[in-house]
Amino acid sequence: MMDEEYWNQLHIPAVIAKDECLYCYETVYNETLNDQATLHSLDICLSCFQTVCQRHLPVHIQVSENNGEAGHSNYLNIAKIRKAEDKEDQEADQSNKKIKLNVVEKSEDECFDIKWSLLRYDLATASETTLFSDKDSNVPEIISEKIKQILGSKSQELVDKTSSWELSIDSCPHTRDFKVADNELKTISETCNDCQLTQNLWVCLHCGNVGCGREQVGIEGYSHALKHFEGNPSHALAVKLGSLSQSSADVYCYSCNDEVKFDDNKQLVQALSRFGIDLHNKMASEKSLVELQVEQNMNWDFRMVDAKGNDLKRLPVGKEFGCGLINLGNSCYLNSVLQCLLNGGVKDYSWHQVGQAFPSDVLYPGTNLRCQLIKINNALEIEPELYANGIRPRSFKQCIGQGHEEFSSERQQDALEFLTYLIDKLDQNIFTKDVDNPNNLMKFVMQDKLQCNKCRKVRYSSEPCKAIQIPLKESENPDNTQDLRERLQAYFSGETLEFRCPECKESVTATRTPGFQTFPDTLVINPVRLKLVNWTPVKTNDDLTIPGLSDLSDTLDLSSFQSHGFDPETEVMLRDTGEDQTDEFVPNPACVSQLVEMGFTPNAIAKALHATGNLETEPAMNWLFEHMDDPDFEVPLKLSKKSAHIPNQIDQESLNNMTAMGLDTKLCRKALILNNGDVNRSVEWVFSHLDDNGELPRQSTDTQTQSHGHPTPAPYKLVAIVCHKGNSAHSGHYVAFIRKYIDQQEKWVLYNDEKIVVAVQDNFEEMRKNGYLYFYSRSS
Repeated sequence: MMDEEYWNQLHIPAVIAKDECLYCYETVYNETLNDQATLHSLDICLSCFQTVCQRHLPVHIQVSENNGEAGHSNYLNIAKIRKAEDKEDQEADQSNKKIKLNVVEKSEDECFDIKWSLLRYDLATASETTLFSDKDSNVPEIISEKIKQILGSKSQELVDKTSSWELSIDSCPHTRDFKVADNELKTISETCNDCQLTQNLWVCLHCGNVGCGREQVGIEGYSHALKHFEGNPSHALAVKLGSLSQSSADVYCYSCNDEVKFDDNKQLVQALSRFGIDLHNKMASEKSLVELQVEQNMNWDFRMVDAKGNDLKRLPVGKEFGCGLINLGNSCYLNSVLQCLLNGGVKDYSWHQVGQAFPSDVLYPGTNLRCQLIKINNALEIEPELYANGIRPRSFKQCIGQGHEEFSSERQQDALEFLTYLIDKLDQNIFTKDVDNPNNLMKFVMQDKLQCNKCRKVRYSSEPCKAIQIPLKESENPDNTQDLRERLQAYFSGETLEFRCPECKESVTATRTPGFQTFPDTLVINPVRLKLVNWTPVKTNDDLTIPGLSDLSDTLDLSSFQSHGFDPETEVMLRDTGEDQTDEFVPNPACVSQLVEMGFTPNAIAKALHATGNLETEPAMNWLFEHMDDPDFEVPLKLSKKSAHIPNQIDQESLNNMTAMGLDTKLCRKALILNNGDVNRSVEWVFSHLDDNGELPRQSTDTQTQSHGHPTPAPYKLVAIVCHKGNSAHSGHYVAFIRKYIDQQEKWVLYNDEKIVVAVQDNFEEMRKNGYLYFYSRSS
């Protein structure tokens, strides 16, 4: 009974996830109020404040009863109807796609009318009763006040968006070493010193020269600020005049080719004061670099028109082409990977094993990975026709990224890193049995042959893989063309390394030759398009000739890259150093000398080389960059005896401390193992995985590793591509191209977030220059 006491005791959360159903992607939004059509609406549970659609309301009530929580029968139903736009708004929407310097956005309340009704649902009769609605004038004051609080509470989606699009900006050696000059004050120009532009101006922090910036989409610029740096290499730092305010300033380092910041903002204030600029009295007049990146990412067309300027042919949503995935801000990497996995990029890949029905014992599906897989799989594979405008994979992104520093953030991420992370996460939590694991379709085994060039003895090592990364040749020529077949041939031809030979007992050279021990059903190839410029990763866009791109019948032959393993008749194996001895690790001296020159300490270098195989400088350098913030970064490397290693061993006192809090022993044990014994992180893990069964991921054996992939080669056909457009892996935009049959012909289909269109000839240049992941399917 919803009496006054009930309403007085009802506490309304400050934030409510009220934009989407727990179990599907139904929303509250309607373009028009049409009596002939059913309104899109959602029901907010007044017991747990989770949101469900009418279709899944019985599911939620039944689940709550199964969890011993009776009383989830009262709901606030809400629907939002877009208000009619005035003529001025319509003209603004139809304006050109140039980036505007100033944009004032309307609030949601200004764009939508809200309809609500208070409902009581009876599960036994599957019926609902309307108690009050927005049309009633006799709503009790206490009820009216609570409804206003619910409607006025912050949307979870809006809260999440506040951190969207934030780029990670750090200081650099040039900002850290910057000294404010003592010379006399200088009044700076209000126009570019070289071309008289009045916008997109950058002032050199070293001398006060004013130059225009680079040309960007819709913004004029002639790079005169860059040319000033090229003529004065010590003048690396510049600040954008239009970005200056008390709380903002775009600082760019031309030497590092990246946006940077000062660790102490007083340096910037002092430098600008020399030019008569007082930050406290400035107001930003132009968009910042981050804001421009936001608009460019959100509006990136990726050639959404053909050569004649006509819009590309839109394809209908449905089981044949799936449905689109709306960009959440920086989620295009996730969108593109999911489309390739679930929409034909990996032949026979499916999440059908998780089923279509939601578990009856999970009251909070938003944090349950199995529920999120069911939800997004139902949308993309089972009922895509329900989502003509696409879906927002927000709850999936939050759930899959939970506990991961990068993938739980709103920052742009690397598509390959996400693909491999997703595979590992699903292997550990969902597809724990090796049989019927769809991720196995991409798994294979690579075998490395290491041969000492002095004693000629060999060592073989095998490693399970999910993709191969193929280095491209470095070139300063932007029009450079390379061939994927040639790059594969160069990669599998091997390389010469510095090596401490256990037979020769000295540092010698050795040849490392990789090869396929097994071949996957779908091979993912990542041409490495990143290079270091002043120790900053910069993306290249060399034109790459791709087998099977233009000529759909062209296939990739990998037979010459097969490894045949150790041959006892012609080869002698390098002896083992002994398993019962304490591990004696000697860092590769050639790698050490190079890494020391970069400024890394011996302790950190030893750990990096140990973690990356002690063979090459570049993987160790990448490891160092990735782990610089680790608290034990400078702690000396300590290795125990191999025979003393006990897998999954935990500290009993830590386990006792956690179980004393009333937590399940099995769950605590798993948490401590997964979090390397850290009690605080383990407690957090338990509270976010209360529905976990406590079972540990099954350890792979050599036999299982060998079983992934096929023992013999076959032709491979190009079926999907993930493209990345932008200058950095941490910005820009990802899209996917997938081969589909259209009118009984194989064609490329472009998946650009929620837009699904037929690709045209102009897109082929994008696929060659910006291809980041190429999916090749094994032909039977």
